[in-house]
Amino acid sequence: MSRHLILSFLLIFSASLFAGCLNPQSKEYRFTIRPDGTGEGVITFVNIVSQNEDDNDVSLKDFGILMNDYLDGTTWEDQNPAYRVTSKRLYEENNMLMGEVKFTFSNLDSVGFISFPGCNCAPLLFSMSALSETFAGTNGKFRGDSASPSFLYWEPDAKECIIRTTVIEDTSGTRSLLTQWKHWKELKK
Repeated sequence: MSRHLILSFLLIFSASLFAGCLNPQSKEYRFTIRPDGTGEGVITFVNIVSQNEDDNDVSLKDFGILMNDYLDGTTWEDQNPAYRVTSKRLYEENNMLMGEVKFTFSNLDSVGFISFPGCNCAPLLFSMSALSETFAGTNGKFRGDSASPSFLYWEPDAKECIIRTTVIEDTSGTRSLLTQWKHWKELKK
């Protein structure tokens, strides 16, 4: 059980990827599972924004952190050692700056799931307490309320698990980083 607590801590640490002034409005976690329990995944960061600090615009500083530490650097990988990153990118969609991290994993337990290998008798579980985000949706089932721990679960033979979360509910006081990214992209030409 202590291994699961350590993995939960790593996921919480992962959820703080954009802690401070740099955050996505929401995230989508997509895990594709192979029969042997290994797999690949994609985390999509929707509408990456900079939050004002004491009413000051710090979006330029935050854009530098995003580019240097996360996209070109190894901060994300250092914070998430169970995820073997295969690619990272930024892109525009629906007039928002999006981020994407693709990765592989060696087993479901290493990325925060609770599984029972070799047993088709128990569901595949994921504790929402592993994320410091608000549950927004899943292709599995949600079990929980404010008085108890919240879990997501899928059938034991699930091939894909999707989790959607909200990171920022109120985007007032934030600034899109799309303009800085477009400017950076133009300079790279």
